[in-house]
Amino acid sequence: MRVLVLSALLAMASAFVMPALQSQPDIRGRSIMMGSHRGDQAKRRRTSFLRHVNAPLHERRTIMSSPLSKELRAEYGGVRSIPVRTGDEVVVTAGDHRKKTGKVIGVDRKKFYIHVEGITREKAGAKEAGKTSTTIPVPIRASKVRITKLFLDSTRETILKRKAEGRAAEQARKSSISFAEPGADPAWKEYQSTLQSILDGSA
Repeated sequence: MRVLVLSALLAMASAFVMPALQSQPDIRGRSIMMGSHRGDQAKRRRTSFLRHVNAPLHERRTIMSSPLSKELRAEYGGVRSIPVRTGDEVVVTAGDHRKKTGKVIGVDRKKFYIHVEGITREKAGAKEAGKTSTTIPVPIRASKVRITKLFLDSTRETILKRKAEGRAAEQARKSSISFAEPGADPAWKEYQSTLQSILDGSA
């Protein structure tokens, strides 16, 4: 008898205590459920921004990818983009230097910028200070350029081949998917007959 009473008391206590533990007010007095905000944490603007600026080097390489021109896409099996590197020839697609072309002479993965040959600006206060070198390269985002000629080596060719094979396999998978007609499925016919009998009132 005592065991039953104790179990009943524990059940009643847990019914009142668990909601109080799960729902806790935050600093602003709002009631939040423990664990309910964790799924939305990655969607927050500050979270994605911090992940971007604190990304490791191998992720920064992927982030600094540039689209390929139509000719290169056709040549390499529809590959759309690839991480930019020194030696690639690009054309600027946005900004003050739009439509200018040149070779990539530097990739700054710390600041997410690239430097293009021939795109420079005057250094502020250089002439007044009497300095001989008065021009500096203009930093450009990798997403604001289009690659027109690739600098190829064995690693680059392996990457392009792998990406082209992956795209071809995906296209083959999509083309192999076939959808059966609704009338050809026996379960669909049975469902239709059952539904018709219900509508007729004979079911």
